[in-house]
Amino acid sequence: MGLNSNIALNLDSLALKISFVLMLMVCMTQNSLAQTKESLDLPGTVSKIDVRVKDILVKGAFPVFKKEVLQVMTISPGDEFSQEVLDQQSSRVVVLFKNHGFIDPKVKVIAKKDLQDGHYIVSVYIEKGDFYRVERVMVHGNHSFSGIRLKLRTKTWQSSVLLGSATRFIEKEFNADVKNLIRFYREKGFADVTVSGRIQKNDQSKTVDLKFDINEGPVYKIRFDGNRQFWDHTLKQEMTLFKDGNKNNFAVKKSIRNIKKKYSQSGFPDAGIKTKITERKKDKKIFRDVTFQTDEGDQYIVSSISIKGNHGVDEKSIKQQILTKPSGFLTDGGYAPEVLEADINAIRVLYLRQGYTRARIQKTLKINDHLSQKDKKIKSLAIELVIDEGPRTRVGTVRFQGLSILKPEAAMQLLSLKPGKVYRNYMIESDENVLKKRISEMGYPHIRVKATVVFNEDLSLADFFYDVDEGPFVTIGQIFYTGNFRTKKEILNQEMTLSQGDPLSLKKLFESRQNMLDMNALNSVKFNTLGLKEKLDQVDLAIAVEEKVPKFVEFATGYDTQRHFYVNTTIGDHNFLGRNLAVETDAELSQIGHEVNVSLTEPRVFSSRISSTTKIAAQKHEEFNTDFGIKSYSLSQIFYRQFLEKKLTANVGFQYDFREQYPTRSPSVSETETDNREYDSRHIFEINPSMTYRTTDSYVRPRKGVFSAVYMDISKGIENNLDDYIKYRMDARYYYTVFEPLTLAVRGWYGYIQTYGENKTVPEDQLFFLGGTTTVRGFDENLLLFDNTGTAVGGREAFLGSVEARYDLGLKFEVTLFYDVGRVQKTFDSVDSDDFRSSAGVGLRYMTPIGPVGLVYGWKINPLPGESSGCLHFSMGYTF
Repeated sequence: MGLNSNIALNLDSLALKISFVLMLMVCMTQNSLAQTKESLDLPGTVSKIDVRVKDILVKGAFPVFKKEVLQVMTISPGDEFSQEVLDQQSSRVVVLFKNHGFIDPKVKVIAKKDLQDGHYIVSVYIEKGDFYRVERVMVHGNHSFSGIRLKLRTKTWQSSVLLGSATRFIEKEFNADVKNLIRFYREKGFADVTVSGRIQKNDQSKTVDLKFDINEGPVYKIRFDGNRQFWDHTLKQEMTLFKDGNKNNFAVKKSIRNIKKKYSQSGFPDAGIKTKITERKKDKKIFRDVTFQTDEGDQYIVSSISIKGNHGVDEKSIKQQILTKPSGFLTDGGYAPEVLEADINAIRVLYLRQGYTRARIQKTLKINDHLSQKDKKIKSLAIELVIDEGPRTRVGTVRFQGLSILKPEAAMQLLSLKPGKVYRNYMIESDENVLKKRISEMGYPHIRVKATVVFNEDLSLADFFYDVDEGPFVTIGQIFYTGNFRTKKEILNQEMTLSQGDPLSLKKLFESRQNMLDMNALNSVKFNTLGLKEKLDQVDLAIAVEEKVPKFVEFATGYDTQRHFYVNTTIGDHNFLGRNLAVETDAELSQIGHEVNVSLTEPRVFSSRISSTTKIAAQKHEEFNTDFGIKSYSLSQIFYRQFLEKKLTANVGFQYDFREQYPTRSPSVSETETDNREYDSRHIFEINPSMTYRTTDSYVRPRKGVFSAVYMDISKGIENNLDDYIKYRMDARYYYTVFEPLTLAVRGWYGYIQTYGENKTVPEDQLFFLGGTTTVRGFDENLLLFDNTGTAVGGREAFLGSVEARYDLGLKFEVTLFYDVGRVQKTFDSVDSDDFRSSAGVGLRYMTPIGPVGLVYGWKINPLPGESSGCLHFSMGYTF
């Protein structure tokens, strides 16, 4: 398992060539891509666009993120440059750093003109200076809970002691801790608790001592008396004092109102609630016993609901609107006056929808007394609803005045209230808006539509008169872009669904803006319509964009049980040559090998919504516990498109692969006599269709949602049939948060390789291997199935299943329990058994901004003779 010197020291020549090509490409992009300074004469209200802010550089901000600095500033790249506005920025940044705990930060904001294009580069220089460090956190006045337990609930104390946390004192966090402690005490029954925070600063040592002064107050114990209708637990849900406190006994009074409302909704409108409050001492602790004494009174049970006077609307439809129900198998029939009033209003709305604008509903209640089996007095209530429907109104004639852009027949088709249809008053505004929207999209953004309704004498007909003021016909004039110092104008034009001379469409303007926001090259987009407010016939578009920093460099190093020690780096450009192309090269060196990849991503192939990625790759790997290594060079082209709000992604890829498989140990005599074609150089062509669907709430730490994917690799060997096969893979994952700290994760995976033609075998480097950090934990890498020499064995078919419970412990720690099961079968090697094998284990993870880092230990269930009982895994990120 050690670092193979041949791997570590001998990079393939092609990989070096790829790196050299990338370096050359990056050097080429150092040419100035900025646009020539232009003074743009815009018709209408704007006569000239001055020079712009080209970029904002932030220096000395750490540990505050650059993004936070830019958010508090009122200027952005692409904005018009103003010295007056620039002078206001330093004070805003100073406030930001003071809020982060720095005592006297110094900020200079300087603008320097770029001589090549005349625009300004703004530099923000930050001298953070000293900050107060948290020296001590003390808790006074706590008698019911230990100091350490309370400190664990404060972010201030956590930051002062946890490894990797800032000891910088932030007063905002301290104030939040005070509120958090109050909330904790109230949840434990201390409704009258008060917590005050005191800050003692030492200007000489730049330290602070923090003190939480706690006055716990009495412990409230809630009791109920006289409640036969509801359990105590049910009534406790109506209590507010453990959430809002009980200042001036306000929460007790509010709780009484809540309980009375609950009784009223269950048929006890006369219920009375009184409180009895007593205090007692026990073990130096004061207990306040609050007893809610309930006089439930008579219960009103609905025995029947009758409907009379309805002719135009059937009784079944009316009763579907009523929440008040007679007593029966699924309801107790409790009478609530406020619910019945809501039911009557719902019936009125139903009649309005059917064209009865004058419908009236009268209620009659008939009460009868009788005794229940428990001698509890119940009043039986018969409800009668008498409906005076009045006339039913239908739409008569519909006329348009002032409409020229649409024929009356076409306009009529847009309306819901057509002649002969039932009159519905609430749909008038909807029809007005539909008509306005349709005409507006034809180049009339100032359209006004007003409907007037005239009823005949008996209210049976309603005639509509639509008064239409179309306003001026507006077209798109010139389109100006600002802030695109690197992005080519024609690339932005590709995202526009409008061009010069087109009728102005607000819908298309929104679509164009969204298209630009989806670009990798841009951070923000603002559209200004010049002349729209003045109702000019032609509107110019001034589009201000803010570009992302295009070039980036990333570096990472670490350790996991799949690769052991590794180091990787990525450099790239999000906006290569100003054409919204993404160019990346990444290289990795680990104890199992090395690889280099260079890729070019085009987000709009031939101006369509299809994206493509072209990739050149070189790699050399020797996976742990296998007896072969792989050296390959590949060229691939992938096309993909997203659907359903980017939840569904469809892909199809094409790949050419030059591959060499070589043994990592000397073959035995029997092996030398077998078919060793897989160790010959192979040329392979693949087609790779796939589809993925994702609804998870996070890529880093999913807590709810699903992920599912189907992959298929159609492989064809060139000059050999060894690689004539089709590989299928299916992956499904489900995440569900049972309650806030606990999340369940489930995974199922299946893979199968089917040969075709004369080929009956599959190269070992294409088989499925299970076992290890990312598959079945508790087993060494790839060793779920192995031969009598201890070498991993792969198969043409594999199953994998996992169930994992993740519990948030707080303080960024998470504990996990898991069960994994897997099976590898249809092997080409002789093995004792290819049955399902499983493991169970526990793990501890620490959450970082880029994902979890953790240790998990899995125990094999029914280990084989001579096999270890389990395995420890170290990983970055989740197993799934």
